[in-house]
Amino acid sequence: MMRRVSRALIVTAALCLLIHGAVSASGGYAVAQRSRRRPPVRPRTSVTPAIDYSKFLHSTKKHQAACVTCHRIPTSNWQRVREYPDVADYPDHDACVSCHRPQFFRGAKPAICSVCHSKVSPRNDERFAFRNPSGRRQFLIEFPHDKHQDVIAKLFRRFTEERPHFLQASFSAQVQDKAKRYNNCEICHGPRPAPSIAPASGWVDGFVPDNVTLKSVPVNHSSCFGCHWKSEQPVNENCAGCHKLPNPPSIVAVNDLPDRKSMKFRHGTEPHVAECTVCHINITKAATLRGLTPDVPIAPACSECHNKAPSHLEIRNELEAIDKNRDFVCVYCHTSDVGRRDPPASHYLSAERPPIKRKDVK
Repeated sequence: MMRRVSRALIVTAALCLLIHGAVSASGGYAVAQRSRRRPPVRPRTSVTPAIDYSKFLHSTKKHQAACVTCHRIPTSNWQRVREYPDVADYPDHDACVSCHRPQFFRGAKPAICSVCHSKVSPRNDERFAFRNPSGRRQFLIEFPHDKHQDVIAKLFRRFTEERPHFLQASFSAQVQDKAKRYNNCEICHGPRPAPSIAPASGWVDGFVPDNVTLKSVPVNHSSCFGCHWKSEQPVNENCAGCHKLPNPPSIVAVNDLPDRKSMKFRHGTEPHVAECTVCHINITKAATLRGLTPDVPIAPACSECHNKAPSHLEIRNELEAIDKNRDFVCVYCHTSDVGRRDPPASHYLSAERPPIKRKDVK
């Protein structure tokens, strides 16, 4: 009897140990699971990048108000700097302090002052030239050749219609009057007063174009304000009519001009003095300067004169020279950077020949 009781006690004790162990194990597992759980992730606060107040960007949204908000037109110094009313200076301090008072009075040499001032000092108000020549351009210039060509043609037509008797009064007067308006593009693109400035890389082949090689281009408002000061839109206060911010914002290349292919062509020599659109046949259709090219097809603009027997076969002669030597460099019109390339198919077609590549020359 006692043995049975002892066995029952032993079995009961064993069951209790097993149950206690299972409960402890499950509790320990839960604790371990809880200990392995990651702490809750706190949302990251966005860090606002520091603003560099030594740089002024028109692409900043708060800087895209009407230009007269900051710029005075004309500026008070225009008579000392220009021969016509113009924007020739930076905005006054009020334009900056109205939004940037904290930055304006931060330290002895506030960074924001270095946008306009060459020396940041309370005792020196010297400023950079306007526009700062070392500053990066921020605007594209919107110039529609098509609209201006229409205006030029309209004015010239009206002039001849309104003054027929004057033009017929004498033959010499008629010739002289025509000469003044023959090159209508020369209203803006006239002869250069001096030779062109060499690029940073220097002139290719040492060929220096003289002042009659290239035409001048408008470089300031003087070419525009004759019509656009008050009478024709965009007028002087409508800066956005011509100055466009690129989208997306970017820095504009300073030398954003068409590549010059025929560097040795001289506009000022007598055979080349003609109405500009005789050669630049599509320029008057261009609505923007972006992607603009000189657009002078070799036929008929060049081949009309330079592919005629017996004395002017320059195009044909250089193509035949390539037939004999694939490394021949065309130099009559081009410098070597262009002259060593494959001639375009148009050159061969103007000489009534099938186009070929230099690599195919045996």
